Amino acid sequence: MTPPREHRPQDERRRQLIDAAVAVMTDEGVAAVTTRAVTARAGLPHGSFHYCFDSKADLFSAILGQELRASLVAAFDPPAEPLSPTKRIANGLQARLDLVAARPDHAVALVELTALSHRDPALRHLARWEQEEYGREVTRNVDEWTASDGLRWSAPTSEVAALLIAVADGVATAWLADRDDEAARASVGLAARAVASLLDGSGS
Repeated sequence: MTPPREHRPQDERRRQLIDAAVAVMTDEGVAAVTTRAVTARAGLPHGSFHYCFDSKADLFSAILGQELRASLVAAFDPPAEPLSPTKRIANGLQARLDLVAARPDHAVALVELTALSHRDPALRHLARWEQEEYGREVTRNVDEWTASDGLRWSAPTSEVAALLIAVADGVATAWLADRDDEAARASVGLAARAVASLLDGSGS
């Protein structure tokens, strides 16, 4: 007698498939992320993939969205006690770097996915979406932080956000290449001072 098939909510299956896809691309590279590989890793029927996602691009979009949210939570987590602007910026940049350092193979897979989205016409919209969403969300978080602390920037917040993104990505890329924690911390400290200098009054 065939046992009854287990029915799981769509959100739960989506989560399983996202986690499985991340595991596959971390272990074997983005090219290994096929619908069959993902459903097999998740322990789900192959047909469940298209029940949860319209396409592989849709799955990749969900992965990038998940990673974006994790980065924002880490970088903009409110401190337990008041910090100077320089220290708060440094803490945010370091928290973003710590995510990369905790799972370097995972970070490399995400870099590979982003690079693929620039090359593959079917995925090119993902690169544009990620950059726009990243900029929009960092701008929003910076606006909320500086408003709550009564701070003002001498440049548009969107430009400050773009600078923070460039610094965070650059420090992470350098660390993935050399795994030099001390050099990364020095870069974070220097960048934090430079960004904080854009505040009116250059509060430190």
